[in-house]
Amino acid sequence: MAATPEELEALANRIDHEELWRQPGIDRDKMTPEQQDRLMAGVYLRRYARARGNMLEQLKEGAEYMRGMRLERANRGTDQRGCGDHAWHVACNAESERLREQGGEWPRVMYSAMKISDEVPRMVLLFQYERERGMPTSYKMCGHDPRPATPLPDNHLRCGLGQECRKCEYLAAIDRSERMTPEAKDEAKAWTCATHFLLESQPDVFFDGILRDKSDDAFDDRLAASFGAE
Repeated sequence: MAATPEELEALANRIDHEELWRQPGIDRDKMTPEQQDRLMAGVYLRRYARARGNMLEQLKEGAEYMRGMRLERANRGTDQRGCGDHAWHVACNAESERLREQGGEWPRVMYSAMKISDEVPRMVLLFQYERERGMPTSYKMCGHDPRPATPLPDNHLRCGLGQECRKCEYLAAIDRSERMTPEAKDEAKAWTCATHFLLESQPDVFFDGILRDKSDDAFDDRLAASFGAE
């Protein structure tokens, strides 16, 4: 079972019981190697606790409105690791422009990689949401929508290949594992589903998302109706 943000914070406090992180940076050179290790361990644990807490709050707030939800990457290091941001998109566009000028095709693989990097974290959340709460039974465009909610009988996840996730043999094999935590299964399912979709789809396929449920269909119906209204 994954530790809660509170448990992680408590562990950080036990490791850095002297609260070394409060000391000025100029004094850190005077610390012993053991103190420096405890300082950094406490810092990274607290950062992880906050990141996990934010993720859980996003999941909680998006309980009925999961569509389009994504995890933001945190560029914490000086090397600015973490992608899926504007700079990556700019690089894709630059390569697309270069290929266009040479008469070549646009770099589908680059855009697919960027999209899949956003989609997999969302899929992890969807599998977790389905496991912990079950899929929503009704849908509204937003909390201020005055129209009655659209019922979603027998709501379930299905992939971009048109297969119901609850009937997928690959995902069932992951569920049968006795050595994986539920959280690990959520992540394994997301990567398995994404890889299956990429391998089985046509090379030029365009995808907005790999996993859908009936709330996505309800959203599309409402959107189409609004475009068709006078």
